[in-house]
Amino acid sequence: MLRYNHIIGTGGIGSGIFFSMEGNHTLIRNESRLGKLESFRDYCKQHIIMHYIAVFLGAGKMGSFQSFPIGKIGNDDQGYRLRSMMELAGMDTSHITVSNNAATLFSVCYQYPDHSGGNITSANSASNLVKPQDITSFFEHYQMNGREGIVLAAPEVPVETRISLLSHGNEHGLFNVASVLPTEVEVFTRLKGFDLTSLLAINIDEARHISGIKDDRTETVKIVTACTSRLKSINPEMAVLITDGVHGSYCYYKNQNEFTPSLKTKVVSTAGAGDAFLAGTIIGICCGLSLFKGYSNLDINQSPLQTAVELGTVLASLSVSSADTIHEGADALSLEQYIHQSGLKMSQKFGKLF
Repeated sequence: MLRYNHIIGTGGIGSGIFFSMEGNHTLIRNESRLGKLESFRDYCKQHIIMHYIAVFLGAGKMGSFQSFPIGKIGNDDQGYRLRSMMELAGMDTSHITVSNNAATLFSVCYQYPDHSGGNITSANSASNLVKPQDITSFFEHYQMNGREGIVLAAPEVPVETRISLLSHGNEHGLFNVASVLPTEVEVFTRLKGFDLTSLLAINIDEARHISGIKDDRTETVKIVTACTSRLKSINPEMAVLITDGVHGSYCYYKNQNEFTPSLKTKVVSTAGAGDAFLAGTIIGICCGLSLFKGYSNLDINQSPLQTAVELGTVLASLSVSSADTIHEGADALSLEQYIHQSGLKMSQKFGKLF
């Protein structure tokens, strides 16, 4: 029995190319840098998150879980390929429409030798044409009223569109999950995005921008404290996930702040790890796992796995063993095997998921 049996999402749908950079120092203005063009396959946030959720929860017309992505692709081969890939994962793609005025979203991703990195994403893509009307159109035909569902408002579509999805989710009593980029914090705040969010998923850089801390040398714990303090003053009912790369993650809710360390593994690429972490956490929530176990560990091996955040942690760890931003071999069987191979123990409730 699933606590939530469907998800409605919006966010970017697209692909990209991937460069492995030479040198660890951060790329600066006017600099030319050599990088190896990799064969890695890159995907966008909504697609990555919704893929894992659909695969792990068995989404499909005849399944017990339903997945409804809302977005736009260009009238091009890449867009049609991505939509077909989402259909094969079990998603209902009837609300992914085709634009003749813009190409499918495209990104250039780069990763430094220490596995940190970033991306440059096209702002004039079909994803940027996803409007609040597209959200309204979906809910005009929404037939799952009264059933427990989740909303996912992911970046790479306009903030106003994501606010519209969160607003509709709020009206229907759904569990609203959102992410926000550093450049979007001001407008997201002004449009009451934080007020409408049940669970906010951000990284440490985004947390720094929310807290207003400009010194990038500030200790992580101070950033987490300042960020959650500000968010609590806006929406005291909101839970907050903050990822800090290889160091782990923080989960905050109603004055409780719990740290979960990452699972050390051989890294091929960290691209998409944060999205896999959020997907795994949402999967755990849908299956009835709690966000907290009541204490923090310095090593994830110290106690049996039992929380949704820990499920997100191990899925993120598995995802970085793939060069692609979606680990297409990740499913319940491969994740269970990975947990055993990593020497991790599972609580009885956690183990029942498999």
